[in-house]
Amino acid sequence: MTQIVLNIENASAAQAIRALVKNMIGVRIVSDTRNTKKNAEEDLASRIYNGLKQVKMIQEGQLPRRSVDDLLNEL
Repeated sequence: MTQIVLNIENASAAQAIRALVKNMIGVRIVSDTRNTKKNAEEDLASRIYNGLKQVKMIQEGQLPRRSVDDLLNEL
């Protein structure tokens, strides 16, 4: 199996290549990340928001407190 990764900045070119590859026999698109930078920024913002929400829940007693050792062991 051969794998090819393309980084295409032009949206219309990316759409044309995506359509071409989609119609090829024996070829499949494994990952199609559109607006990767935007997705990464949204993911980071979402993770920060969820972390802060957990901190608030810990402060309110809705989640148990954890020690630093527990956090490090999770890594």
